[in-house]
Amino acid sequence: MDKQYTNKAQIRGYQTLEALFGHEVTGIECAELAKRLNTTKAQVYKDLCVLEQAGYAEQLPDKNWRVSAKLAREAVKIMNALDSARRRVDETASRYGFGL
Repeated sequence: MDKQYTNKAQIRGYQTLEALFGHEVTGIECAELAKRLNTTKAQVYKDLCVLEQAGYAEQLPDKNWRVSAKLAREAVKIMNALDSARRRVDETASRYGFGL
């Protein structure tokens, strides 16, 4: 990895996004995220606002945060592409007389 291209703010934003996983239903408080990420509530809030602007996080009415549906839709696209690739491999193997 080329360290000259490492951006601490971007890394922190990705870590914030990862910390949202597992809280899709009720969300998680900004203060709890700050504690888990060993940073300030203000910094986490800024990162969450950026993620929200990008469409990857959303704030619930109770002020908790969660991953947005956009990210789930993107994950479904990956799963569909993998499923399609698996079917193509299975079809090719079948034509060659190999059972997978």
